[in-house]
Amino acid sequence: MSSSRVSEIEKKKVELENELVRIQEGIDKSIDGVKEEVAENLDPKTIIRKYPLYVLGASLLVGFLIGKPRSSGVSGGSGSLIASEVKKALTKKGLSMLSELIESKINSREK
Repeated sequence: MSSSRVSEIEKKKVELENELVRIQEGIDKSIDGVKEEVAENLDPKTIIRKYPLYVLGASLLVGFLIGKPRSSGVSGGSGSLIASEVKKALTKKGLSMLSELIESKINSREK
């Protein structure tokens, strides 16, 4: 009787080990799927394809803000004052649009 009990325990042990292997394979597949999805969603090409106008606007704004104005031989002239004011206005508008976009995304996720 004890040998049949041992064989049942061994059989159960093998079944549990097989179940653990299946669970591990399932977890590995899930993790791989999540990795691929995250990599695809963070790929710059995918972002540009999904939001071409936002990317264009952001790149123009960043380029305009970090770009150095060309000097036209007159330092401190009205041209640099106008450029400075335009930069300020564009920055305010860009930040306003960005905050509205973020708020709309948050509100749509909450619903």
